[in-house]
Amino acid sequence: MQLPVTVYTVPNCASCEAVKRFLTARRVIYLEKNVREDPAALAEMQARANVRVAPVTVIGEQAFFGTFEDQRPLLEAALRDNGA
Repeated sequence: MQLPVTVYTVPNCASCEAVKRFLTARRVIYLEKNVREDPAALAEMQARANVRVAPVTVIGEQAFFGTFEDQRPLLEAALRDNGA
């Protein structure tokens, strides 16, 4: 069973798009939440990751933030640890 994966994004964000491409290439099903258009999603992202800047990727209970290049090794490890 795959852990829930959520990606908090904003429009026209290169790192947001890169995170989504990365997950899609690995056949990881994720839920995308646009924090610019959804105030509840913004509040949720801030509560989970304590940051105000997208992208934020949540895998299970782990939250990762920063540029895609910052997140990539952490996402790879989290997916590997969870069998995805």
